Amino acid sequence: MEKRRDAVRRHALALIAASAACGAAGACELPAGARAESAAYALTYRTNPEPLKIGEHFALEYAVCPRAGAAVPAVVSADAWMPDHRHGMNYTPAIRALGNGRFRADGLLLHMPGRWEFVFRIGGERLAHSVRVE
Repeated sequence: MEKRRDAVRRHALALIAASAACGAAGACELPAGARAESAAYALTYRTNPEPLKIGEHFALEYAVCPRAGAAVPAVVSADAWMPDHRHGMNYTPAIRALGNGRFRADGLLLHMPGRWEFVFRIGGERLAHSVRVE
């Protein structure tokens, strides 16, 4: 009986140690999608609909996980930018927090073909991911 208790204690201590090592980001699971990362956050996103089409409105659905020591964000802005042309979209998306680090930006529209960057801002952090839309 004592051997069993020791085994249960060792298992419980191992789980506690693993949880402590993971921190806040370890408890957070990101859904599948394109990924962007910074020192403080990891983010995945997907577009709705897929694939993107020039001149058609779409939404970005995204989720954020803080890394150890970072706070869970209340709001994460999303935008699109054409670095080669040095301009963004002609539309400002409406952003909704869905809870648990998940967000939705509606009303995005890419008005010309080429390389775009989706830019997400979390406090002072800037996360970006490039896409090509033809």
